[in-house]
Amino acid sequence: MARVGWNARARSLLRGPGNASVRWIVGIGVLLIAAISIVTAWMIADGRERVLRNAGRELGNTALLLARQFDRTFDTLNADQSDTASSLEQTFPLAKALSTHTLLALKAGELGDFDLFDTSGALINSSRGWPLPNVEIGAHPNFKRWMADYERDEAEAEFIRDPVLGGLTLTLIKRLRGPTRATTGVLTRTIPNTWYENLASSIVLGEDASIAIFTSGGTLVTRWPRFTQANGQNFLDSELKPLFLQPSITRRVNSPFDGRERLAAARMLTKQPVFVVVSRSVNGVLSSWWRELWVMVAVACASALAVAVVLFQLGRQILRQETDLRKRYSIAVDNMAQGLSLFDSTGRLLLFNQRYLDLYGLPAGALKPGMRTFEIVRQLQQAGHDPHLLESYRAFALKHAGARSAFEVEFPDGRTILITREPIPGGGWVTTDEEITERKRSDSRIHHLAHYDDLTGLPNRSSFRKHLGEALNLIEPGDQLALLYIDIDEFKIVNDTLGHPVGDQLLQALADRLRNCVGPDDYVARLGGDEFAVVMADASDIREFVAKLQATLRDSIDCAGQVLSPDASIGIALAPDHSCEVDDLIAKADLALYAAKAEGRRTYRFFMPEMDVKAKARHELATELKRAVTEHDFRLHFQPLVDLNSGTIAGCEALLRWQHPVRGFVSPAEFIPLAEDIGLIEDLGEWVLDQACRVAVGWPASMTVAVNVSPIQFRRATFPLKVAAALARTGLAAHRLELEITEALLLQDNESTLAILNQLRDLGVKIALDDFGTGYSSLSYLHRFPIDKIKIDKSFVDTLTEEAGSATIVRAIVQIAAAGNKTTLAEGVETAAQRDLLRHLGCQQMQGYLFSPALPEDALARLIGNADAETQTAPRRAPASV
Repeated sequence: MARVGWNARARSLLRGPGNASVRWIVGIGVLLIAAISIVTAWMIADGRERVLRNAGRELGNTALLLARQFDRTFDTLNADQSDTASSLEQTFPLAKALSTHTLLALKAGELGDFDLFDTSGALINSSRGWPLPNVEIGAHPNFKRWMADYERDEAEAEFIRDPVLGGLTLTLIKRLRGPTRATTGVLTRTIPNTWYENLASSIVLGEDASIAIFTSGGTLVTRWPRFTQANGQNFLDSELKPLFLQPSITRRVNSPFDGRERLAAARMLTKQPVFVVVSRSVNGVLSSWWRELWVMVAVACASALAVAVVLFQLGRQILRQETDLRKRYSIAVDNMAQGLSLFDSTGRLLLFNQRYLDLYGLPAGALKPGMRTFEIVRQLQQAGHDPHLLESYRAFALKHAGARSAFEVEFPDGRTILITREPIPGGGWVTTDEEITERKRSDSRIHHLAHYDDLTGLPNRSSFRKHLGEALNLIEPGDQLALLYIDIDEFKIVNDTLGHPVGDQLLQALADRLRNCVGPDDYVARLGGDEFAVVMADASDIREFVAKLQATLRDSIDCAGQVLSPDASIGIALAPDHSCEVDDLIAKADLALYAAKAEGRRTYRFFMPEMDVKAKARHELATELKRAVTEHDFRLHFQPLVDLNSGTIAGCEALLRWQHPVRGFVSPAEFIPLAEDIGLIEDLGEWVLDQACRVAVGWPASMTVAVNVSPIQFRRATFPLKVAAALARTGLAAHRLELEITEALLLQDNESTLAILNQLRDLGVKIALDDFGTGYSSLSYLHRFPIDKIKIDKSFVDTLTEEAGSATIVRAIVQIAAAGNKTTLAEGVETAAQRDLLRHLGCQQMQGYLFSPALPEDALARLIGNADAETQTAPRRAPASV
């Protein structure tokens, strides 16, 4: 790559991010480590507070649990105390007896001792030991208060000294009253501190936990673990005072017992002036947090170290790659597919690559760094480039000097070069030169494929619609435009029988004929398949044009050795007579084409308003047909097939009937083709097959049932499976089912048709060829395909007794069938003369009004009950609705 020495601009361009990138990495590393530290500190602080909150909640729950337990115990003690006092009041004369001692001992249990004092304060009985100790408390202030205080709540315990043992304890006091309500004595019950301690020791709270019982005045009743020297000491003026000011509180305090900071939860009993205080040391609570602290600190340090190592390695890698990048940049520029040139703000050439020289055919020394643009233009002129073209580019570049711009240059040798000019911040610009010859050709090819048919080269459907819209917009008063929709007759048969290559050659030949037939202002397009369209700008001589077009299309064509004589059906819509809207005009031309095809093909039709009416009527019938198929709104009639030799009924043909609630009887010739067109024939055919087999199961075992099969239904690869399923569901033996197919199905003569027929034969099902002799009859497929029965068309039977030719044809068919061991059946037999002649010619079965029209299931059952079918062959006519 050539460049100006080590020009400052070039060095700046090549130097890259380098040190700036490293500074960014260092900055990012510092921010990441700071973020890790902040997040870790926040998590540590939040974890500490969370541990304290959880511990406080746990302690509060424990205190509440103990308080409720104590409440229940005091309720029990009060009830027991009242019950004992009532018993003593009724037997007070026996208060000093041994029996009363026994009663008190039984009542006391493990929850404290009863002591009974008389009005003078002397101990007269107790639940403790016997004989009683000599105890006098009459002079004690508490006893005097008990005797005098009539307003005292006797359900509240008092923290007093045990009158017998001397220790401080909670005590319940109950006065005894005589018959006159006068005080006869005092019953006390002491609650031992060991009971609280046993309950407290049964609760697991964790490391260095404690449970203490205080009176509401702050006096310690007991504490576990034991701290007996403080029992009875008042702590109302200590740091524990906040615990006694509210019924429920949790807070941190300095314990006067062990001097440690503790987390304490206090709960007051609901009916006693007593507090339960549960606490743990703060250090004990935070022991798990300290372990988490060290883990988080270790993780944070490891993360910070990892970030530092990764960023350090990344910085080293960037610095290492910086030198390689400069080298590779030079190699890349020289090996670019595009030519590259760099100019400074004054228009001097700074650098260029080899591709730039190759594109313009310049020798190696033609350009040098520092040259101005006009000097480069002079070199290009010397290389033989068009000076006018160069001047045009120069003017373009000056006009777009400050903006990104692109300019295509087409050289006389056919090459196209795209020149892209990109301004550089601070002045100057970069130019890339790319040869886009192949891209232009590809774009042109893609455009052609998007708008033209690849097989015929004619415009496709999208181009046709666009042209038609433009042509309709240009119509002026007095003008008349014609749209012709052209459909090649029987093209599908050519495609299926002779193969797609022949069909493609036929389409190409027809496209050429259409192209040559139209005028210079007309437009021909292929819409897809075998459909073409012609837009005539001037429709004044439309009929002459159509006649010419038909004559041209009908000329024989040699396609791969096959001589074909094609023809077409044509639908014509005129603008503005019929419409000036694209979609509407197309729809009307399509309706006209449909009418031409319905009238036997090989013709043309102009759009008529009644076609629209017919189309709407057909749409309505299709809607009603869909409903009828969904709801199975059909019936099956059965026409007997009579053996001409024995006169017995050999079987019946199932015929579909649709009795519409409004339209009345709808002919199968009307709704069966419609069902095929709208995709309902398979569902309808499966229903007919199922119902026919179901009915035939009830017939004599010698009778068969014949069911017509649509070509669409037959061509499905799954058709044999559906037949097998119908036989399995209904229980009909396979040899009693005949499937009737048409000659048109066999014309394809392909392997799939043969495979399906063979599968049906493997099931045991019989195959009948319907309407033989009316289509493209070929003796070859009688041998190739497994056919069991040939049905002679009614058209031959009708003229059998009048025309000798018909009898000859019937005899030939019978002989051909006999040679192939096939059964023959004559359709539409209406007279005894026809029957007799058919029997004479060797025909084996007949079907027609002579014996019976098609009958409903119940009427057929009555007919089958008559054993002598031959006596029933008197001429008859079917009702009009059959």
